[in-house]
Amino acid sequence: MLNIKTVKNPLVTEESKDGFCFRSSCSQSLKFKKLAVEMADWNSSFTEADYLGMLSVMNSIVTKYLAKGYSVELPFGTLRTNATGTCGNIQDGFTLGIGNNTLGILFNANAETLKNVKSNLEYRQVPPDSTGEAKLYRVTVLNDDASESSNLSVKKGKILRLHGRNLSFDISDPNQGLFLENENGCTRISVYNRRGTNVVDAPIPADISPGNYNASISTKPGSSYFTATLNSEISIK
Repeated sequence: MLNIKTVKNPLVTEESKDGFCFRSSCSQSLKFKKLAVEMADWNSSFTEADYLGMLSVMNSIVTKYLAKGYSVELPFGTLRTNATGTCGNIQDGFTLGIGNNTLGILFNANAETLKNVKSNLEYRQVPPDSTGEAKLYRVTVLNDDASESSNLSVKKGKILRLHGRNLSFDISDPNQGLFLENENGCTRISVYNRRGTNVVDAPIPADISPGNYNASISTKPGSSYFTATLNSEISIK
């Protein structure tokens, strides 16, 4: 289900002129292994293991060509890498990981996919934010000089910095705190360098398995739990 929420538009100063806008989030995720299960159930002679193998091969090939700078066409759309950042001189070159020079991946759905999704879209309007609801806006990695890097391919022991609001949590409650999760499980962070309302700093645990993770922070400002999530993927080496 797509959850759609009305929030204050930060780009305008007069509420009478588009003072509010819509933000959406997905209430569920289709994980890698579950995707293979769904494919195997689609009237096919291939097994779940077959599909896992196919998806693994596709992942390797798509990643290879994205790294080469290709745009990669898939049955439902196109993926391509996208370099962004700033520099002080027109002669300066792009250097990934330096300053705000970053690399992202863009996805453009094709016309047929958009048509099918629009005609079958399941969504609901949800109430506006509670004043105590936790929100995560971005995650960075602290360099040795305390500057922040948006390069999220990091080694164990490096410090993650999460920016948001209403991030205060009770560390004695096992259901609250910072969590790193992937298809293999969920790790609750127990050590912090900073636990503020808007900023949380935590070192990546030494015993966490290498892989790609999503970060979330769970809080309980009252009688209900709130979980703030990010779309940014953290790659731990």
